[in-house]
Amino acid sequence: MAYIIIGQTLPTLGKVTHGFVGHYTASRLLSQAEFGPQVYHDDWFAAQVQHYTGPSVFEIFTPNLPTVSLLALPLAALPSQLSRDVWIGLSVLALFCTCGVLMRIGSALGQSWERSGWVLLLGVVSLLPAIGANVEVGQTYLFLGLLLALALWGLVYRVDTLLGGALGLAFIIKTSGLFLWIVLLTQRRWRALGVGISLMVAVALASLPWIGLNTWLAYPAAVQAFSQRGALAVTAYQTTAGLFRHLFVYDPVWNPTPVSDWPFLAAIVPVTITLIGLGLTVWLGRGSDPPLFFAALLPPAIILLPVAEEYHFVLLLSSIFVIITSMLKLSRLSFGDNENYRRTNLTLSYGIVLKGTWVGLGVALLLLVAPVPFKYADWASGWWALLAYPRLYGAGLLWMVALKLLYNARFGRLFRGE
Repeated sequence: MAYIIIGQTLPTLGKVTHGFVGHYTASRLLSQAEFGPQVYHDDWFAAQVQHYTGPSVFEIFTPNLPTVSLLALPLAALPSQLSRDVWIGLSVLALFCTCGVLMRIGSALGQSWERSGWVLLLGVVSLLPAIGANVEVGQTYLFLGLLLALALWGLVYRVDTLLGGALGLAFIIKTSGLFLWIVLLTQRRWRALGVGISLMVAVALASLPWIGLNTWLAYPAAVQAFSQRGALAVTAYQTTAGLFRHLFVYDPVWNPTPVSDWPFLAAIVPVTITLIGLGLTVWLGRGSDPPLFFAALLPPAIILLPVAEEYHFVLLLSSIFVIITSMLKLSRLSFGDNENYRRTNLTLSYGIVLKGTWVGLGVALLLLVAPVPFKYADWASGWWALLAYPRLYGAGLLWMVALKLLYNARFGRLFRGE
C-alpha cells in the first residue's frame, strides 16, 4: 500500500492528463445547464475540455452514459487541477476500503484474517499496473471496484439491498458489472434485482431535467457509431473484440497491417466466444457456490466488452480474492491430516488436478502484472500482435480457472464422503 501512495499516487498529483478531465468537464457542463446531446460530438466536447482544463489535453465523452456527468459533480466548483487531485486521493481511499470489504468477506467464507491479508496482497500486487493506470489518469474504476466488492458483500451476507444497490449504481454510472446480474437471476434474488433496477431508473429519472431526454436518445446512436471506429483495433483495448479486429480488420490509420482483411471473422468469433463462454459459466454456476459464480462472471464482464483498457482490470480484485480463497479451501480439504485418506488414488488424482489449477492461476496473475509493452508499435503487425494482449490472456485464464472450480463444485465427488 505504501508503494501505491508513494510510487504511484504522489507523482501524479499536479499533472493534467486525459481521463478525469472528461468527467470534470461533463459535470461542469451539467452544473451550468450546457449539457446535452452535443457531448457526443467529439470535437465539440474536446473543445469544452480544453476550455475548462487547458489546451494540452484531448478527451471525448463517447461512449459513456449521460449519467457519467454526475460523477464529478461534487467537485465541479473546484479548479480543475485541485478537483483532479482530490479525486485521485478519494480513488486511493476507495481501494483501501475495497480491501477492508474483502477482508470481511474472507471471514464469511471461513478464512482467517491473516490468510485473507496475504491473499489480498497477492491480488493487489497482481493488479499494480491497473491500479497505477487508474491513478495516473484519474479514472473511476477504483470506485467501481469498491461497488463490486460491496455487491459481493451483499451476496455473501444476504443483504439484498446492498447487492442490488451496488450493482445498480455501478451500471448506471459506467455500465460496469453487466454479466453479474446473471447471479441475481439464477439465485432468485428478486429483491436485490428489484432494488438494482429501481435505483437505475430513479437515477435516470431524477437527472432527466438536467441531462435532458434528447441526450438519452442520442446515446444509442453514439455508441453504435463508436463501435465501428477503426481505433478499436489498437492494442490498448485488451478485449476479445479488440484482438480479432486487430488481426482481421484493415484500417489505413489505426490498423494498416492486419493478418488479413476478414471483417466477418472479426465480428463472428467474439460473439461465438461470448455465447459459448457465458453459456458454460451459467450452466456450471447456477447451482454452485454464489460467490464463486460471481467471481467467474467478473473477467468476462471486462474482456467480452468492446472496450477495456489497462485500468479496467482493477475490477478483477474481488474475483482474484474469491478464486484464491476457494482454492485454499480445496487445498486444505484435499491435503488434510488424514494420512490414509490422502493416499487414496482419487485424492492424489485430484491433488494433481488442483496443482495444475494453481499453475494456471499463477500464469494468469503473471500476465496481469507483467510489464509487457503491449502498445509497442512493432507488435502491431500481423501475427506479432498476439504478443500484445497479456491482460486479455490473463483475465481469460483467470476465467478458465474459475470455470474449473465451478465444475468441481458442481460435479465433484471428492468431498461428499465417497
